[in-house]
Amino acid sequence: MFGWPGFLVLGLIPPLIFLLYFLKLRRTPVEVPSTYLWTRTLEDLHVNSLWQKLRKSLLLFLQLAMALMLLLACLRPGCQGEKLIGERFIFLIDQSSSMSAADGPDGKTRLEFAKEEIRNLIDRMKSDDSGMIIGFSNTANVVQSYTRSQSLLKRQLEQVKQTNRSTDIKEALTAASGLANPGQTSDKESDRDIQVADALKAKVFIFSDGGIRRVPDFSFGNLEAEYHPIGGVETPKNIGVIAFSLSNQLESETGIQAFVQLQNADDEDHNVTVELFVDGDVFDVRKDIAIKKESNTALSFEFGDLLTRIDRPVPLEIHIKDEDVYMADNVAYGVLEPPKKAKILIVTASNRFLEHAMGTETMKKIAIADFQPPRYLQEKEYVEAATLGAYDLVVFDQCTPERMPECNTMFIGTVPPTEDWQAGEKQFPTNIIDTDISHPLMDSISFGTVLIAESRQLTGPKGTLDLVDATFGPILSVGPRQGFQDLVIGFSLLEYDDEGNASFNTDWVKKLSFPIFMRNVVSQMAGGFRFNAAQGFDPGELVKFRTTLPSQSAEVTSPDGKKIKLSPRSDKRFVYTGTDEKGIYEVKDVEVDSLDQLFAVNLFDNRESDLSVRDTLEIGYEEVPKSDQRVPARKDYWTWILLCAMILLMIEWYIYNRRVFI
Repeated sequence: MFGWPGFLVLGLIPPLIFLLYFLKLRRTPVEVPSTYLWTRTLEDLHVNSLWQKLRKSLLLFLQLAMALMLLLACLRPGCQGEKLIGERFIFLIDQSSSMSAADGPDGKTRLEFAKEEIRNLIDRMKSDDSGMIIGFSNTANVVQSYTRSQSLLKRQLEQVKQTNRSTDIKEALTAASGLANPGQTSDKESDRDIQVADALKAKVFIFSDGGIRRVPDFSFGNLEAEYHPIGGVETPKNIGVIAFSLSNQLESETGIQAFVQLQNADDEDHNVTVELFVDGDVFDVRKDIAIKKESNTALSFEFGDLLTRIDRPVPLEIHIKDEDVYMADNVAYGVLEPPKKAKILIVTASNRFLEHAMGTETMKKIAIADFQPPRYLQEKEYVEAATLGAYDLVVFDQCTPERMPECNTMFIGTVPPTEDWQAGEKQFPTNIIDTDISHPLMDSISFGTVLIAESRQLTGPKGTLDLVDATFGPILSVGPRQGFQDLVIGFSLLEYDDEGNASFNTDWVKKLSFPIFMRNVVSQMAGGFRFNAAQGFDPGELVKFRTTLPSQSAEVTSPDGKKIKLSPRSDKRFVYTGTDEKGIYEVKDVEVDSLDQLFAVNLFDNRESDLSVRDTLEIGYEEVPKSDQRVPARKDYWTWILLCAMILLMIEWYIYNRRVFI
């Protein structure tokens, strides 16, 4: 607090106070009547000398005592546990959603309790120790880099804020090991590895409730880890919403439904009340929902004909009415969109099988298909519509546009006119060896009995997924293109001669899987999901969207009322990054000054809703056990000493002014 010069100055104060009481007053000689001041004659005989004998003075003792107390307070007396052993310490503090659970001492949240524990550790650091603070949720944030200033560490610790995100410690551990485990570089001439920096050992204190993803392939190296579990000794009561979704109306005979999944992570059974809100009003209430201990329960809500009565996006909310220590998972959000059919352009010479697949009752409910001949690609109407992104999907059957449209596409028997896509020579026959049935486009699709005469091997851009493979390579693939998806089929459905007569190149068009495949394409690539419900996002996730009409400006309003204006990228999409809060976000088209769409942000993570404190952390090939001891807090006495000094000062002031005892 002070260097030795400061303590030297403070040490001189008591002797100076003591010496002042030896000084005598120098009085100016004044002639007065002989009878004046006879009572002080004896005292006047001594005024000519500098020093006098020490007299008993209560003020002297009070001043000396106060000065000694001030000096002692500056030394910051107190007691603390053992000092930290080491020179570098890294404090990792969990900021994930579960750390908002209020089951700490005196009702503190887990994050508040963790910060208190870290403050106690900082107090135990020696003056020449260095410390670093890293906050983490699903991402890491270096709150304070290495510093020897304990006061700076404490100030920055207060800046650690609660988040609504899930937990992933990998990035934080990577940042912590940066100095302790420096990399190596290869010396080609000597064929050996050279250390690029000196290894600096450090001790890592992990403050978390342990609800983290397992971290594979991580080595602590020169890091020594110590896990401090944060949370109550017993698992607190918590019932949370871990899933909220809307059914696909096309597959439901009873109309649209909402499905909710509740989790009880407690070791006791509980009954709760669940409320469904539609557009801010209570729509349905379920009381006394029984949930067995350490199990899940599913609920469903019927909307009836609500979908036919709305003409704008409607916010939905699910509330668990019963309060518990972790309220962050008691509410979930969703969006119900009005019916909106996808606009699809199909460019083909003549393909009755495509017409049949798009003409089913199911497809008519979700899409409007416009069939045009290949010459339509040269017309001004198409060029303007494709440039402005007026279509949700364009299907090119054995034809190619000069310029790719601003939407998702599907190519049959040809490839997109870009350098990223290439097609090999026609191969005959085509024997299929593998199909990726896990992809949504291939849902309920089997190529085991499909016959294909001629096809070409496809090569797509980076990130392309091969959905169907033949003996010579992929023949059906989907690849990315600046925010869009291009689905390419390397074989034609029909072959045409010079007179326009058609012949089959495959019998796939005669099988039930072909119209099912086209339905998958429309649902996944033409925005079919927008018919029922808007997609949900996780906290912190990047949101990409388009306005209903092409616009040069959009405004997003977060649940806390914060507004941000956005401009579109080159692909006509807007990108929003401020999804830190859970809730409903409103998107407004600034040009037409009206609500364009809504999207919901939720954290559905059963690990966050499970508030049990884990005994160990699995990191790499090691298990970090919990530290059973609480971090002892330093007890300072200097504040009490300073208070006593102030009391002595007030007593001295009272005695001096009232002339008490003197």
